Amino acid sequence: MARAAIATKSKKKPADFKRPKRKVGRRAAPAANVTSVGITSRRINLLEQSLLQDKAGAAQLTHRHQALPELLQQAGHYNAHVRQRALQGLKELASQATAANLRANASVLLERFLPTLLDEEAVVREAAVLAWKAMLPVLRCVLAPFATLVATYLCSGLTHLQVGVRQDALKAIGELVDEAPELLREDAGREALARLLENFRDLICAAQTQGIRMMNTYDLLLGSESNSKTDGRKKTSQKGKKSKKVKAPSGALTLRFAALKVLHKLMLSVSTGVEKGAAVGTRSASVPTTKTLLLYPALQLVSTSMFATASVTTSSGVKASASWQEKVRALLPVLLDLWLECLEGSTDALSDVHVEHMKYIVECTTAVVGANTELLHLDADDAKKNEFFQAALKLREELLAPECFPMLPSASATLAAASDGQGVLSRWHGMNAALAKLACEYLRLPALMRGSGKGVPQSEALEQRVCSYVVSTLTKYKETPELRAVASMQNVLHPLLEVVTLILASSLRRKEDSISAAKTTAERTLLLETVTQFYVLCTPKSVSFRSCTAFVVEQLEVALRGQQRQSQKLAWPMVIQWVACLADLLGQLDPQHMELGRRSLLALISVLKQLPAEYASCEKMDSVLTNLSAFFDLAAVPSPSMTEDEKQRMLARTRFDDLSAADQLAFVALVFHLPRYPVSLLRALASCCKSSRIYSEAKSFLVDILFQRRDAVDLAHIVSFLVSTALVPVEATVHQQRQQLQLVGHVCRTFVAMNLGNLLPKILAPTLAKTQAREEMNSMELHTLVLLYRTCVSSATLRSIEVKQRSDIPAEMERELVSLCVKIMTNYTASSSSETSTTPEEVDAREQERLLVEACVSTLVIGETNIFTSFLDKLLMVQQQVLAQNRRLRVLQALVRTTSLAGAIRRHQSHVEHLLPAVEQQHANEDDVVQLVRQLRGDLELLAAGQLTEDDSK
Repeated sequence: MARAAIATKSKKKPADFKRPKRKVGRRAAPAANVTSVGITSRRINLLEQSLLQDKAGAAQLTHRHQALPELLQQAGHYNAHVRQRALQGLKELASQATAANLRANASVLLERFLPTLLDEEAVVREAAVLAWKAMLPVLRCVLAPFATLVATYLCSGLTHLQVGVRQDALKAIGELVDEAPELLREDAGREALARLLENFRDLICAAQTQGIRMMNTYDLLLGSESNSKTDGRKKTSQKGKKSKKVKAPSGALTLRFAALKVLHKLMLSVSTGVEKGAAVGTRSASVPTTKTLLLYPALQLVSTSMFATASVTTSSGVKASASWQEKVRALLPVLLDLWLECLEGSTDALSDVHVEHMKYIVECTTAVVGANTELLHLDADDAKKNEFFQAALKLREELLAPECFPMLPSASATLAAASDGQGVLSRWHGMNAALAKLACEYLRLPALMRGSGKGVPQSEALEQRVCSYVVSTLTKYKETPELRAVASMQNVLHPLLEVVTLILASSLRRKEDSISAAKTTAERTLLLETVTQFYVLCTPKSVSFRSCTAFVVEQLEVALRGQQRQSQKLAWPMVIQWVACLADLLGQLDPQHMELGRRSLLALISVLKQLPAEYASCEKMDSVLTNLSAFFDLAAVPSPSMTEDEKQRMLARTRFDDLSAADQLAFVALVFHLPRYPVSLLRALASCCKSSRIYSEAKSFLVDILFQRRDAVDLAHIVSFLVSTALVPVEATVHQQRQQLQLVGHVCRTFVAMNLGNLLPKILAPTLAKTQAREEMNSMELHTLVLLYRTCVSSATLRSIEVKQRSDIPAEMERELVSLCVKIMTNYTASSSSETSTTPEEVDAREQERLLVEACVSTLVIGETNIFTSFLDKLLMVQQQVLAQNRRLRVLQALVRTTSLAGAIRRHQSHVEHLLPAVEQQHANEDDVVQLVRQLRGDLELLAAGQLTEDDSK
């Protein structure tokens, strides 16, 4: 038989070349290289051609030239790829600048789009989730009326038979909670959210069937490739197995973990809404439905009180509320079962996924227990009959047992995790921090901390374990810079600081004897010192630093409100370290963290107001003043000796000019409360007053602050600061010039209020003379000089204003002032009266010139006894040019007809009449000069008789 088989196989072996046999009457076969020229056609019927449609008026178009109506029509197409491309088009429309068009069509858009989240094809659902994520920021403000519809589709997705639909529905819910949590928290209503929560419970429950996993049409193309890759990895994975296998979640557990993650996100959003909803009004008060913050058993209405009474008294509302409370409490047994299932086996065998989702279990439990504390204050008899109480008690026994909290892997596993990456340890510490927070919730409930006969630790032992864990964890992070540099550090630090806050708050409410109070004080001091040691090691730009800052500010707010007992007052050495860190924050005031900066500012001011004198000159206060100088110094530039990193850090710091107008005014107030003012700080403040980016209100406030604190500042320093503030070059814009003149006027009033008397002219004379020596000064700079000169004259004249005595002004200043006044009056008096203004720029220029002349006139009035005679001599000095002489005579004529100078002109009338003949004699042949002199004599006679008024000048 074997030989026969071999023979048969040899006979069937094909030949090398097949020779075709040709038969009579049959067509010869075509050659292999012959091309077929046959054409087949088929008729198709098109109702319309899309290329011929006029889409010029469409509000939005995709890159495929499709409008929104066409995309919505294709979203229900029988072909999955067409539906997929339609959803991709919706995503593209949502990312365009004209995405507001989607809000106008929200009703029809949601009606066509929401069914695609439950599509039978995975590629369509994937595109739908991506489109949903893109459209949520656009549609958020108009989704409230459709909240029930959205919740219904999401509930339908969670109860679908296909596992893929459930998974994609969870993704859609996660995106919704991230972008618009109020839609499910408030707008959907209690009943819809109760159904959604029940669906989450069914997904997490171990006894629930996990649905049908279907291989759809478009997954078959990927099936063979994935199977071949899986088979290829089997051999390598078996070789790499270790003695202790890390437990990975199964397929059913993966879906439960996904549901747990989204549920955790939803619970946190509801818990956050509880804290914010108490102070914030309703967002949609016009909707006549009762919206309750569903996590809490007590009714907290979000709608207006107009509908509150009607909704509460209805029986359906009561049933819905009770149903919701039951759904919330029914989560505890399911969470406990999932926790026990994760803990099966060794602790070292837990994967990172298990540890992460065990943290979610703990945080969900904390939210449920913290929201239902009123139902857990029961006596022993009622507690035995209450299912919710018993579930909470079992959770305490399992989650907070000594062997479970704190829960860390063994030393060998910890070493292996550290070699792989510090993020693994951060996940473990994050879970333990969540357990510590849960322990604080249980410590608030004495009924749950009663012994149950199983050796459950009492409240004192549990609190001690919590404090020990917090201290040891923060110490470990403090001593290990690598752990502090891990990106997931914030997931550990934030819960730890919340635990410390809860422990400190509980110690305030507790009434203890002297022994217990001493123990509590020592425990509290240890916690605060540990946090402080960690705080000072954080870099000011890190997230950890901001978290510690928020904690410190909260503790300072509590302490400075006087809500602590004498034994629980904060120690000043520790507070000074906090103040130094708060000053470090000034250089990192990002716009998104500005609220924390404002709170830190108020805390700084409160501490500085109560700062003891012995801490005003300490090293930490020097650091605070250095940081303030760097914050206010706008003229600082990197020095060549700095390294590249130092230059980058300096340029990246936030400075005072980066703040808004209101924030600038608020942060300037900090300067008033400083204990001392070094020269570097005053120089930095002067740079602020010189900058055009600082608002004028902040500059004026800063001048007032230094005037009020002039006892703490050297006189030379404050005068230098004020002069540099006034003599600042200003840009040519009219608005900035007006603001600068207002600031100069404020500086001048401050000089007068300082009561320096004759000392002020002596101090300012060299500076003003140097400034006046410059050429080509504009009207604003001249105005500034006149105001400062007038201030000097006014300060020196205050003591002799009643008796009109000569003031003690330096002779050099008198000469400079007379020369300046003559220059201004001759250049601007005649031009302002003769020229007419047409454009707005010319009108502003004429107005500035008029104000400048008025300032000169007021200076002449104030300094009459010192400079008026010299001014007349210089003004009526004989000029060779006729035009110059005419201009000066017209200036004198205008001054004679000025009401404010009438008294001075009368007192110096004889001197004027003595000067006029010389002018008349020099230009006797000039009719204009002779006529002006004749008019001046007539005006002087009328003035002496009291008959000259201001109207005569017109």
